Amino acid sequence: MKSPLLALLAGCALVGCQTRETAPATPAKSTPAAAPTKAVPAQRNLAVGATPESVTKGFGGKYFVTLMGTSRKAGDGDGKIAKVDGDKVTILTEGLDDPKGIVFVDKRLITVDFDKVWSIDAKGKKTLLAGPAAFPTTPTFLNDVVVAPDKKSVLITDMGAVTKMRGADNKLFAVGSPEQKAIPIVARVFQVTLEGKVTEVIAPTPKMLNPNGIDILGNGRIRIAEFFTGDVLEYNKGKWKTLAKGHRSGDGLVHDSKGRFYISEVMTGRVTRYEADGSGQTELGQGLKAAADHFLDEKAGVLIVPDSKAGELVFIAL
Repeated sequence: MKSPLLALLAGCALVGCQTRETAPATPAKSTPAAAPTKAVPAQRNLAVGATPESVTKGFGGKYFVTLMGTSRKAGDGDGKIAKVDGDKVTILTEGLDDPKGIVFVDKRLITVDFDKVWSIDAKGKKTLLAGPAAFPTTPTFLNDVVVAPDKKSVLITDMGAVTKMRGADNKLFAVGSPEQKAIPIVARVFQVTLEGKVTEVIAPTPKMLNPNGIDILGNGRIRIAEFFTGDVLEYNKGKWKTLAKGHRSGDGLVHDSKGRFYISEVMTGRVTRYEADGSGQTELGQGLKAAADHFLDEKAGVLIVPDSKAGELVFIAL
């Protein structure tokens, strides 16, 4: 039998052993498990080429961006589509003129280019989906594109009289000015099926003078970033609603699963997020020069904005 003194010493020794065994857990408490997450930059800029305009997520989960090139003229052939895989940028397709909006649907990329619509496969082969003759009215300046909810067609904005909205200084005329009233009302929204059939879904109207960005909700409501006036508009069965104002040169327009919407401005570099009801403006991104047609990757938690002047894609963590 152990004496009381020996029992007490044995108990103290046991307690001491337990303390030494659990001691390594103490530093673990002070070491933040989420350190890698904190290290993720709020914004990442990646050089992609001359004058990026629009971006989407396509083949293999990679990003694809349209590069309008330096000439920006019909027939110049210096437009491209680049593939972005991490920090690696390669060219998928060449020989376009001025590719703008781009989407991924039916296992192909679809992009618009002045007065035509292209379909592009995984190997970069481009096929004309709809040329000028396919449109009920000859297009003047096709710009943005969005996939319809049924994924059987796309909607495309025709900006209309883009040469009439600026002065000699390249600045937009003032809203309400005589110059605005002189801008021809010829802009439209077209629908193009995946077989290349084209119909007009929004006819010319003073409300939609120079539409650029386009978005569509699951219920079929169409949203427009009105480039000249700076309004964010919603169109539903012939009726218009203004969701926001003050975004002249509005370019990209997307919404998220919470109903919030994001609008970019190519002439100012601003990117703004609104709550679903149009309230609660939040400015996103830093130092952008020309925020173009962005893409929201909710799964990755980023808004990807082409900066046309900088020649970069800007990844903004959300």
